[in-house]
Amino acid sequence: MIFAAGSKGKNLKGVDQEGAKKLTDAAKKSGASKFVMLSSMGADDPSVSEEMQDYLQAKHNADEHLKSSGMDYSIVRPGSLTNNEGSGKIKLSKKFDEFGEIARADVAKTLVEVLDNKVRHNEVFEILSGDTEIEKAVRS
Repeated sequence: MIFAAGSKGKNLKGVDQEGAKKLTDAAKKSGASKFVMLSSMGADDPSVSEEMQDYLQAKHNADEHLKSSGMDYSIVRPGSLTNNEGSGKIKLSKKFDEFGEIARADVAKTLVEVLDNKVRHNEVFEILSGDTEIEKAVRS
């Protein structure tokens, strides 16, 4: 199961938080083997951005719900999303000391790659545009 919905700031609690929680619960009930959550850099500490705090708090709450659900998961936290053409390459870290951008296409490809049960099992990580092939980055 992949959750990649977003409210574009119009219904943070309803979509980014409660929608993600409801899908987590439904996935668990249905017997899904893994849940991949599209989150956001900063969701580990929503206070990092006053402007984005409500959004980051909603993502944080959804992430914490997933982690406590008992399901196998991967939580992917990209930098700022762009509509640029995807390169198929990223850089990946548990936590970056920088902010940056990444193409939506590269985020989507990353979400699909980590759906494999053996890849980034029960991990939270951040991604940005980079120089490593996505398939290799998620398996390193």
